[in-house]
Amino acid sequence: MTTQDTRKGAGNGSPSAEETQILGPLRPPRDVADPPTTALPVIPAPPAEDPPTPTWVERNRPLLDRWLSPVLAVLALAMLPLATATTDLDALDGWGLAKVLGPVAWAALLFAIGACLSELYARRPRIPMLGAATGVLILCSTGLPSVIQPAARFGTAWTITGFVDAVAVANGVPPQGLDARFSWPAFFAQWAWFREAAGADQLDVVLRWFPPAVVTVWAIGIYALARSMLGGTRAPWAAAWLFVGLNWIEQDYFSPQATGICLLLTVLTFALGPLATRRTDPSGAPGWPAPHLGAKRLPLWHRWLVSAGTPPNRPTLPPRQLLLVYFCAALCILAVIPAHQLTPFAILGQLALLAIVGRYRGRGLVLIGIIGVVLFILIAARDIWMNQITLFIGDGNTGAALESGVGDRLTGDFGQQVVKYGRFLIAALSYGLGFLGAIIYWRRRRDLVPIGLAVVPMGFAAQGYGGEGFLRILLFGLPILTILGADLLRFLVRWRGWMRPVLAVGMVALFAILIFLRGGNDSYQVVYPRDAEMYRQVVATTPPGQNVMPLSDPGPFAIEGLTSFGRGGGIEGCGRIAAAGTQEQMLSCIAQINPDVIVNFRDIEAQGVHLFLNKPGWSLDLANALTASGQYYMWFQHPDDPYDFVLRKTGAPVIDATTQGRPG
Repeated sequence: MTTQDTRKGAGNGSPSAEETQILGPLRPPRDVADPPTTALPVIPAPPAEDPPTPTWVERNRPLLDRWLSPVLAVLALAMLPLATATTDLDALDGWGLAKVLGPVAWAALLFAIGACLSELYARRPRIPMLGAATGVLILCSTGLPSVIQPAARFGTAWTITGFVDAVAVANGVPPQGLDARFSWPAFFAQWAWFREAAGADQLDVVLRWFPPAVVTVWAIGIYALARSMLGGTRAPWAAAWLFVGLNWIEQDYFSPQATGICLLLTVLTFALGPLATRRTDPSGAPGWPAPHLGAKRLPLWHRWLVSAGTPPNRPTLPPRQLLLVYFCAALCILAVIPAHQLTPFAILGQLALLAIVGRYRGRGLVLIGIIGVVLFILIAARDIWMNQITLFIGDGNTGAALESGVGDRLTGDFGQQVVKYGRFLIAALSYGLGFLGAIIYWRRRRDLVPIGLAVVPMGFAAQGYGGEGFLRILLFGLPILTILGADLLRFLVRWRGWMRPVLAVGMVALFAILIFLRGGNDSYQVVYPRDAEMYRQVVATTPPGQNVMPLSDPGPFAIEGLTSFGRGGGIEGCGRIAAAGTQEQMLSCIAQINPDVIVNFRDIEAQGVHLFLNKPGWSLDLANALTASGQYYMWFQHPDDPYDFVLRKTGAPVIDATTQGRPG
């Protein structure tokens, strides 16, 4: 068929493709109706609902995130002077400080906690604001006695100023044979130098504000350590607050161990921060803590052997920075050795554990610490090593140490009993949070080393160091326990969002309990400026060589003249006259000691009543019995407080007693 035939055939039949494209689709004539449709009717869409009205908090969230925390912090600070004015210290009893605090003091604590939580829950927490809120929280909780009370509390802190004075008077040479603590004189010499450099004769202001200042330094160390262990932005701050809230131990007064904890936290931060390593297996074999994906799980013992035989990786810092960190860590270890008898062993024990598991680079730090301790014991502390070695290694009597550290402390009236049992419960809570947090930490990172760091200080209990050894055990382990506890709290918040308000209420309860427990002994720990003035006048008017003795250990005793008058006592069973028992037993102890001067403070009277269950007024009755015997006479009695008095032996010489020296 030709092309022409094809065109003709196309013209006789259906139109061609070209024609179809030109003519377009066929349409029905206009006079023919449209066929009925079978499509479903169009259902109009329902009207759009109005968006939910935002709440007041949602509308003002940017403003709240910016200003709520600063405003609450300022309100907390503004209430502290009112808290001082509304607290009646004369009403203190066995329940301690919490009972006499007014509502304003508790409101200041609530505002401080609100400042911390509001900034923590902000969309973008500000680190400077979190740091400032933490400082306000410390001032309204741990530092509340420093704000409320007119002078530093805790009689031991005042005694340590006497040690500083003794070193300063001797031109930096610690006296020998007076107190075993002079064998670790670094802290006393340091503050004697500070005192001389500042041209000051007294450290009363330093004593008063030392606890909140040193706890702030501790909180910084906890934050830095938690950043290395937990990461994140919010969890490290929660760890610092948890540490402050659980720290009822009251070892943050003006003392060598307070500085020792600062150095301990510094060394741990170096070891778990810039020096931190982790054992890795470059060969690809399944090792520990976790095997490679798809690899067969090996037995636990085999994985531990693989881990022990695998060298740790290297830190990422440049060599010069690593050398600087090594130097600073070694300097901290060497600095704490002549300052405190227990802290070096806690540091070395924790570093040794980290070195065994390969968690930091620079295991020579352990060797440096061991050499430093051995040289100090053999050379500087030779007399202690030869005569009182139990101060280093303990007496091995764990049962006696347990009785001294636990059983002997559960004494006093009902308020004192509640306070002391509450302290044991909080200690149990600290370890409970730490061990539960260790489980979470293990599930997340397959790492059990942190809980080992908290357990290492328990070795002090096994060697039977003494009564305060159990306080040090908890204090040395508390940083790691609180960091692991913060990891547990973070897990709870991520697991259930409704836990946030629950934990906020728990934080309020924890800090309220902290004030109750830390201030539980304040009936016999509060010190007034008149007490320090009275004792300084006693020192100024007493010839050297006389025996000056207090009726017990509270109060500002031995703050001056320690090398001239000693510390009194020295008779077995008569260390505390207030605890001797009946008045006849007290008189027997005084007869054996035969002091030239007897000093008493209101603190001593309160200790005898609330802790040793003596009848009220026992110290005045004892003074009346001594004066009635003719052996002593009342040299001074404060007109505003009859429990502040000084007895002198009849016939004992007094410097300018008739014209000057008597406190006004």
